[in-house]
Amino acid sequence: MRISVLSRAFATTSVVVLALSTTTAMAQASDSQQNRDETSQSDAPANSSTSSSTSEPGDVIVVSGIRESLASAIDRKKNAGTTVDSIVAEDVAKFPDKNIGEALSRVTGVQLTRDFGEGVQVSIRGVEPDLNRVEVNGATTLGQGGRGNDFRELAAELIKSVDVFKGYSVDLTEGGVGGTVAITTRKPLELREPLLVASLAGQTVDTIGSWKPRATLVAGSKFLDNRIGFLVNATYDRNDTRGDFIRNTEWVRLGDLNGDGRRNTVNPNFANIESLAGCGAVPTTGSTGATRADCQAQFYDFSPRIPRYGIWVRNDERLSLDATLQGEIADNFRAYVGIQYNERNNHLTDYNRVFDLTATSRYTLGSSVTVDDNGNVIGLTTAPTVTNNASTANAGAGSIFNVEKRDFGYVQKSTYYNAGFDWNIGNLSVTGLAVNSKSTTFGDTNRISIQASPRSVRIELDPETGTPSFQFPAGFDADDISAFDYDASARALGPRLDYRPTETDNTEDQYKVDFDLLVEKSFLKSLEWGFQYREAGAVSYGGGGYLTPDGTCIPSANVTIQSIVNGSPDNLTYALPCTGTSPNPAPTFSPVWSPDRLAAFLGGSVEQTPGTFYDQPGFNRSGLQNSWLTPNFDLVSDYFDQSGFNHDCVRVCNGQPQAPAFAITEKIAAGYFKVNYDQPIGNMQLFGNFGLRVVRTHDVSSGTNIIRERRPSNNAAGFTDVTVGTQLISLENEYWDWLPAFNAAFVITPEIIARADWSQVMARPRFTDLAPNSNCLYDLTAEGMADDTLDGCSAGNPYLKPYRASQWNLNVGWYPNRDTSFSVGYYQKDISSFILSRTLVRNVNFFGDGRLFDVNQPINGTGAVQKGVEVSAQTAFTFLPSPLDGFGAIANYTYSDSSNVGLVDQLTGGSLPYPYLSRHSYNLIGYYEKYGIAARLAYNWRSRYLIAAADRSGNPVFRDGSGYLDARLGYTFKLGPVEKLEIFGEAKNLTGTAERSTAGDIRMTELAYSGRRYFFGFRAAF
Repeated sequence: MRISVLSRAFATTSVVVLALSTTTAMAQASDSQQNRDETSQSDAPANSSTSSSTSEPGDVIVVSGIRESLASAIDRKKNAGTTVDSIVAEDVAKFPDKNIGEALSRVTGVQLTRDFGEGVQVSIRGVEPDLNRVEVNGATTLGQGGRGNDFRELAAELIKSVDVFKGYSVDLTEGGVGGTVAITTRKPLELREPLLVASLAGQTVDTIGSWKPRATLVAGSKFLDNRIGFLVNATYDRNDTRGDFIRNTEWVRLGDLNGDGRRNTVNPNFANIESLAGCGAVPTTGSTGATRADCQAQFYDFSPRIPRYGIWVRNDERLSLDATLQGEIADNFRAYVGIQYNERNNHLTDYNRVFDLTATSRYTLGSSVTVDDNGNVIGLTTAPTVTNNASTANAGAGSIFNVEKRDFGYVQKSTYYNAGFDWNIGNLSVTGLAVNSKSTTFGDTNRISIQASPRSVRIELDPETGTPSFQFPAGFDADDISAFDYDASARALGPRLDYRPTETDNTEDQYKVDFDLLVEKSFLKSLEWGFQYREAGAVSYGGGGYLTPDGTCIPSANVTIQSIVNGSPDNLTYALPCTGTSPNPAPTFSPVWSPDRLAAFLGGSVEQTPGTFYDQPGFNRSGLQNSWLTPNFDLVSDYFDQSGFNHDCVRVCNGQPQAPAFAITEKIAAGYFKVNYDQPIGNMQLFGNFGLRVVRTHDVSSGTNIIRERRPSNNAAGFTDVTVGTQLISLENEYWDWLPAFNAAFVITPEIIARADWSQVMARPRFTDLAPNSNCLYDLTAEGMADDTLDGCSAGNPYLKPYRASQWNLNVGWYPNRDTSFSVGYYQKDISSFILSRTLVRNVNFFGDGRLFDVNQPINGTGAVQKGVEVSAQTAFTFLPSPLDGFGAIANYTYSDSSNVGLVDQLTGGSLPYPYLSRHSYNLIGYYEKYGIAARLAYNWRSRYLIAAADRSGNPVFRDGSGYLDARLGYTFKLGPVEKLEIFGEAKNLTGTAERSTAGDIRMTELAYSGRRYFFGFRAAF
């Protein structure tokens, strides 16, 4: 299958390449082509260093149409100062895709991560999203608590162009190991005449069916003798989407569930132990991978932790606004001020049908458990009885099955205030930029769940795909509300209600000035230098709640109300947080419900899930239900005391500050010097740049330190672990980076350009890795005081070094005309510093006060290498007779590989690849543009890749390869005062592709289908 797919990719690329030479002569002879050539330089990247002059700022050409957009992107690539690929808007408020991330996925070497079928983040050459820099008009895009951005936040209609810098020049802001995505919007003084564009579309997804609006308005003009201009761009979007999920959630190794004694994996530390019983002689403690538990794991089966079905329905309302005022204060001085505002009101409803298989007591052990040849459980029968009417978790069949509904409300807002100037003083050009950025995320989550205790449920997993199906025993109907009534023989747990509020802030202030001195002496073209200062902050709050060492109790904003139904009468009182002799800042409230109260609640608080579950085209739905019974929130306020649901307690509670999940302050100062050169060599030409960027980063990382003490005791263990309290701590770190870069472009002929570049790049650690949150155990027993083992902590690592890499690119491009290009490139990244997951490090001065601890924390690794090949080709078939000369094609392919990564699969002990790196990816795009018709068909595919080295249970998470087919058809004509009226239709994911995640082998963790999206509307330019 993969060979066939790759063969088609190479075959299509070959067809495009063969067409290139045929198009060259006729295309170059075209007068219209010559006219376009004369204005091509106006769309060169803002950071380019070209060998030919650029047009005056007032002569910026408004690109119109698919071919013009592609031709402008070719010009930017040819004339850039480093390795770059570009996307240019086809017209005002008309980007190639509705989503910027989806448009970027068409670029060679860029791979897209999707959520609900929409593009969210991109990897550049296999480097994960958090390690790439994304900026808009020079301003850092702010993530929601992380360094990565969400491309759903910014409307594509605002965009003029996007440059993907895969190489590096020192005038680029550092922060992207994979590359930099530089997004540019339009400026008012670029306009040649007043501008008014309106667009309105309806959009739907086939799993929901309802249509929602998407509208854009762009208005701009110049006045006062064209010296003052304004430009306003606003997009409103309501987007209802749905995701259907079949999950095993995580895979665990609980035991030898079928009792066959077979070794499923081999741990080199125990090569001489042939049986599970033999592991009994291994000590329970020891170094990582060498304990008794590690030995036993070899003989344990892989089993699904929480098999379940889920439906997410999302109602998303978005607003994006970009407004700029620009003035020409003098003939040589322009200045502007602007604001960009983005808001998302995101409401999600999550339905789940869940089985709890988190303990061996949940199973009927032995022959009822079916295991495949690789040790994966593919069939099981759940426990036949409830263990001792237990009220504790993981007991037999007690509450093994539950259905739940979660309600998520998120409001995300980001604001970017920016101001800048361009000042030309003879041969010296000075540009300045000041940006104030802030994003906030305000979240409230509620969950209601009900439990049942069916015995001897048969669960089968498809031996090829890992998809679970459930067969309930006779007499148990999961869609009959009586199945959730009081059961005197089962666990005493009734309905449960959870409240989880969150808040996250990201900020950045940036000040930047750049100087460009035109020299033009000998090979020296110009000198550039500049300075930049940024102060960034990121803070995230969950529920909080903690006990200080002096005994002060700060209540948690999280609330859990787990009702108990044990046959007793109602007793709805419960202890509040921070009360009693042993204050608990985050208790689980446990009111007692009578059986009658439970029956009354269930009678008015259930519904069926909406629509048909997992209705993916071509998917075998045998064993799946169309819908299922689920609780709702209709009677929650009548049966649950919600007086403790207080979002205001997220940051400050009872007058005391809450402990943040993390709080990072970052101060960055940078300066650079760059030399641009341009030297004829016979009939050829060499141009490029070299320079050095110096960066200082100072971090203050704040979090919590939970202090625990192991105290001597008379119990069987001989000790008792006591939580003393929680401290708020702040730790500092500082590091310098020296980032040289060399870029060279060799114009062999006017059509052939060879490039080579080398640079050193860096990206800062994730905020979650920097958070110092620690949990430290002080061993006060006689043995602990006497042994050589230090007190231990589990913590983040505020002293992490950044990701650092040396990279180089080689590329040869053939550009016979403005419509045509063919390029082949090789790249390599030698990653000298990256970050590994938690590792035990001994003798760490963690708190910087001289005390040494053994700390389990993220650490820096060294030595990973990434390398790959990129091939791309595009052309317009102008050599064909009319009307076929409106056709064109684009094809690109990327091969990527990594070595010496140093990541280990904690489930199997095997080696893991570099996260987010797909070995193969390609794009095939065909288009037609003539007679007012503009049509495009695009297919994007990427191979399997690693999402995370370890999830909550230590599993690696892989995403299977997937391909997406998108199409767009539009017709443009003149109608009265409307100069260009386009009627268009657009479709996303025509193939109905689903995303499948696994922990390796058949160990499916999630199968997600988000449907096919459709748009229909018009765009009017007056």
